[in-house]
Amino acid sequence: MARKPSVQLAKWLLFVWLATNALCSAPQKNNGVVCNATERQALLKLKLALKFSFYYIDDPRFSWVGDDCCRWIGVGCDSETGHVIKLHLSGAFNDISASGKMDPSLLELKHLSHLDLSCNRFGDKLIPNFFGSFMKLRYLNLSYTSFAGTIPHQLGNISSLHYLDLKQDGYSSLKVDNLQWLSHLSSLEYLDMGSVNLSMVADWLQPINMIPSLSVLRLSSCGLRNFPTLPHLNFTSLTILDLSSNAITSPPHLNFTSLTILDLSSNAITSKSLDWLSNLPNLESLDLSHNRLEAPFPSSLRGCNLLKLDFSWNNMTGEVNRFLESLTRCSASNLKKHESSVFMRELDLSYNNFSGTIPESLGQLTELVHLRMSHNSLEGTISEAHFANLTRLETLNMSGNSFVFNVGHHWIPPFQLKYVGLRSCQIGPQFPTWLQFMRKDRLEIDFSQSHISGFMPNWFWNLSSQISYVDISQNLIYGKIPSSLNFVPWAMIDFSSNLFEGSLPQNVSDASILDLSNNFFSGPIKMSIMSVQYLSLSNNSLSGSIPSSICSIYDLSVLDLSKNNLTGQIPSCFNSWPFVLDLSYNNLNGVIPNSFGPNSFLIWLQLSHNNLSGLLPPSIRNQSRLLALDLSGNRLSGSIPRWVGESLSQLIILNLRSNMFHGNIPPQLSLISSLQILDLADNRLSGIIPSSFYNFTSMISRPERGSFSYIGLSIFNSNFTNYGRYVVVVMKGLELKYTNTILPLLTTMDLSRNCLSGEIPQELTSLHGLQSLNLSGNHLEGKIPQNIGNLQQLESLDLSQNHLSGTIPSSISALTFLSSLNLANNNLSGRIPSGSQLQTFNASIYAGNYDLCGLPLPKPCVGEAPHTFFGEDEQDGTEHLWFYVGVAPGFVVGFWVVCGILIFNKPWRIAYYRFFGRLNERLDGFYVKMVVKVVKKNEGLEMQIRGR
Repeated sequence: MARKPSVQLAKWLLFVWLATNALCSAPQKNNGVVCNATERQALLKLKLALKFSFYYIDDPRFSWVGDDCCRWIGVGCDSETGHVIKLHLSGAFNDISASGKMDPSLLELKHLSHLDLSCNRFGDKLIPNFFGSFMKLRYLNLSYTSFAGTIPHQLGNISSLHYLDLKQDGYSSLKVDNLQWLSHLSSLEYLDMGSVNLSMVADWLQPINMIPSLSVLRLSSCGLRNFPTLPHLNFTSLTILDLSSNAITSPPHLNFTSLTILDLSSNAITSKSLDWLSNLPNLESLDLSHNRLEAPFPSSLRGCNLLKLDFSWNNMTGEVNRFLESLTRCSASNLKKHESSVFMRELDLSYNNFSGTIPESLGQLTELVHLRMSHNSLEGTISEAHFANLTRLETLNMSGNSFVFNVGHHWIPPFQLKYVGLRSCQIGPQFPTWLQFMRKDRLEIDFSQSHISGFMPNWFWNLSSQISYVDISQNLIYGKIPSSLNFVPWAMIDFSSNLFEGSLPQNVSDASILDLSNNFFSGPIKMSIMSVQYLSLSNNSLSGSIPSSICSIYDLSVLDLSKNNLTGQIPSCFNSWPFVLDLSYNNLNGVIPNSFGPNSFLIWLQLSHNNLSGLLPPSIRNQSRLLALDLSGNRLSGSIPRWVGESLSQLIILNLRSNMFHGNIPPQLSLISSLQILDLADNRLSGIIPSSFYNFTSMISRPERGSFSYIGLSIFNSNFTNYGRYVVVVMKGLELKYTNTILPLLTTMDLSRNCLSGEIPQELTSLHGLQSLNLSGNHLEGKIPQNIGNLQQLESLDLSQNHLSGTIPSSISALTFLSSLNLANNNLSGRIPSGSQLQTFNASIYAGNYDLCGLPLPKPCVGEAPHTFFGEDEQDGTEHLWFYVGVAPGFVVGFWVVCGILIFNKPWRIAYYRFFGRLNERLDGFYVKMVVKVVKKNEGLEMQIRGR
């Protein structure tokens, strides 16, 4: 969605390219020889048939005007005979009209040896069969031409062919039914059939093996599933083999001593050993990235000739320090033998399970340009010695490890980096001062989660004009951002989750992604950014209204202003609404604008927790691509329109919770078969629950991670930003925040706290993948569906505060994932089913159902003895037996401890009797005094009575 250069500029750029390409390759003419008239007419017929005119550039050579066709751009002639031997029309006509086709008159060019039609679009037409009649052709390039159908076998007739390029783009429908015709091209040295469908050819290697002169073989993205085993491989001249982006599962058995480049990336190769690489002594470039390798570093691969080694995105293990030391020893050995030797330039070990530390001898790989070892289990200290001699280094990516980056405050690095990634490494607490010495025109930086704290140095803002990518998120960096920032055009900037404060920058030129979320910015939004595509200012303290200038941001795709203190109304000035709009958790009021046009591409609308009122605007029905609609926590009213189900058929999330909607739930909602989260709780809805809700097919089967398109809502590079969509879902009585990594696994339905009536539809029990069901606080009646146990993925079930009656179905005990259950305040009766975890729940979940009985309630069912809840079991007397067994010995021991001492210890015995004797005397005295007082009191009462 970037701005496109003008058409005129594109024409002149094409002119320069064509002129350079064609003029430089045209042979020189001598002795005034001009082209053959028959061949000239053939070229004019080709021009007419294809309707091309080189973008109408005013130059007779480009327009193919004049008698001497040898002077025409793209045409090359023999300097002695004048015959056309070369036709180089790469990208010349680019877009062939529907009626355009290759004219057979081209066969008049009988001396043609070079034909290049690459980078043109022939509109899914067939490759002409007559191409196989150019018997002198040595070079044929039909790459990126949008030809379709089956490659004609007639191409096998061109026995003189040395170069054949049929590579297409990823959308090609070009295919091959067999490759036997290739075996006739005995002189072929270069073959590229990238993105040509070879899945129907089981023995693809056999005919290629019959071409002894083949030096380069490229079969990328061809649908290959294996590497056939042949008794003898004839590739004695093969130097480059590219089988990348296929579905090969087993490692090929290669014995190509001349092979220098091997690319097997993006396959499904599973291997616990790399010994099959031992027969490739001259290998200079090896790419095994994006496979399923579980092997350690290969002992047979010494790396003495390697310029490039890529093991990234596998499951490889081993100690990285041993391997790196072997590489440095190899480099030192080569240096002694050959002063001009070329050593390792690119090393990529990223995304594996490598462990260990990095030896300081890494600095001896003096030719290293790209070093990537991110996302492993590496650790240890990285010092200045590691980089001592890496003067050519341009890429350094050590992110996702546990390195401690320990260099001096005044260290000046010997290299000039284009990319530095130290995410999750400890490079703080101060911001790295050595970064200011980078002088590249375009610099990319990832210092996120790197334990940096303290003030952002001023010199960093002076560096901004070189920065095309910077991620310093999730640190503790504080300070204020200058009012004007000048980054490289289309820069990606992430300062989120820090301690920046003050006003927002007013002018941010040329940033395409700007994330300032989770800081302490305050004040109004006054920003001049015309080119930003992604803007997140979420979770700050911004105030004021949303400025109308935000509507004029060209190509705005994501706008997140959530969790601020914004007031006023939502502007209705957008010419085209963003893909993602999140204004939730503010103080916005008024109505939702009715300006969602049919040309908008809105896929995520989140306006929850504001003070919005009014009806759902009808124009939202135009947003047929909408995946999430969250309007919860507002004061919206009216009924839920039928068009929500009829027009928003792609919805995965529909959250209208905590509003003032009334009326019936429209049964048309069941047309949204993709719905996974339905929350209509806390409204004034009435009527019955539609029985057609069984049509929510995404709630039937358990969803798989990554199975829905919104997990990839990142319109941009997912490695750049940690921005992810989320929803707040109420489950188990709690508000839980689910991010886009969990959302695909979540299925909930919440219709609680409305005025719904009728019975619970039996059809709901077919939603086998449902994880949370809340129907509480309604007027539902009848019985709990007998098949409630079919909801085997259910983790939370709340049917409380209704008028449900009858018994609790025994099938409920089959809900083995259930961790939250509430059936309180209904009219349920009978025994609580036993089994599973139903007896482990607190008795309060059954409260208010006075006719329920059985555990965990204290009320026994008919025919049962009363329950005891202090460890006593009515049906088992063993507890009583063990009580008496324990009491009897205790009594005997206690008796003899006291009485035994009195019998055998005379002094203790005498003291004992004296103590109780004195106690008895005191008690007798106390008794006499009490009797005297009582008698005197009674005598006094009698005298009072007599006196009256």
